[in-house]
Parts: sequence; C-alpha cells; structure tokens
Amino acid sequence: MLQVQAQQGFISIDCGATNAYTYDKINIYFETDKGYIDSGENMQISTKLIDEQNYYYLYTNLRSFPNGMRNCYTLRPDKGKSNTYLIRASFWYGNYDEKNQIPIFDLHIDVNYWATIQTSNNVFEEIVYVPQRDYIQVCLVNIGKGVPFISALELRTLDNSLYQIKSGFLRLSFRYDIGRSLNDSIR
Repeated sequence: MLQVQAQQGFISIDCGATNAYTYDKINIYFETDKGYIDSGENMQISTKLIDEQNYYYLYTNLRSFPNGMRNCYTLRPDKGKSNTYLIRASFWYGNYDEKNQIPIFDLHIDVNYWATIQTSNNVFEEIVYVPQRDYIQVCLVNIGKGVPFISALELRTLDNSLYQIKSGFLRLSFRYDIGRSLNDSIR
C-alpha cells in the first residue's frame, strides 16, 4: 500500500470529509479537518448537484456551523525559515441544507476581519499572512444571515523574499493567469 504524505509547507484540508485522499488531478494530499476544529457538522452538497455536474471531489463535502457565533480552525504550520503564508479558504454551498438560501457570514484570520462570504458559486478567498504567533486561526463568524460553512482550507509556505511584510496581511484582490496553457492546472 502506497502511503502519501502531505507536501512540506502545505496544509490542505477537505472540510467535512470522512477520509484523507490524494486529489489526483493536482496531486495534492488532502486531509480531514479532524484535529483542526472541534465544532460544526460534516455535510455533503446536494447529491443532485454531484450527479448532474460531476463536481470535483474536493467540493462535495463541507463543514457547517449551526451553533456558536465564532468557530475557528487552528493551523500550526511547520516551523522553518519562513513565517509568511498563503492561506486559501474555499466555499461551495451546493444546497447542502436543501433550503436554497445562500448564507452570508464573515471570515476572520486570527482576530482580524478578512472577508464577507456570500456564495452563488464556488468562491474562494486568499490572503498572504504573517502571523504573530506559532499558530493561525481561521474563523467563520455568524452575522445572523444564515449558517456559516467551509469546503476547503489550504495553507502554503511562501519564500520570505517574495513578500517583504513584517506583520499583518495582504488580501487577494484579483489574479490574472497570463502564462498557463489550458491543459495545465494551478495548485
């Protein structure tokens, strides 16, 4: 049996998944969120959507948070030379609760506001972050407009020379892909 380990400097979590796996299309090992959070409920998007749309396996599961105002994932990156990280949070509602009512909620990094999430499709938020501690908390905050949820959470170690920030964060505004062919995938 081949045992796959996470890439060094990567934390890749399929939120709500029951088993870890390697996503073959991009060759990245995704683990469950066990050990990163102790609240919320594991859910699956509508089976109708899975059958009709053939979604990536990564976006079929999610974790929802019907209880509590603030539910946080705690990430503990490898201790190394870098203290700068790219963090990506992905959200795919997929009518998992069969209510067809897309929730609106806030996303925080540690105690700082990061973004307001309102998904009509697959939405992701990215941030370049220099934490002040040896762990990072990514929190979903209920603002009274539906149940917060998350599909995937990823952390990538960045070379400190790329972004010379001493503390704080840089939020992604937009990205252009100007060098990739249609057959390549982005990790």
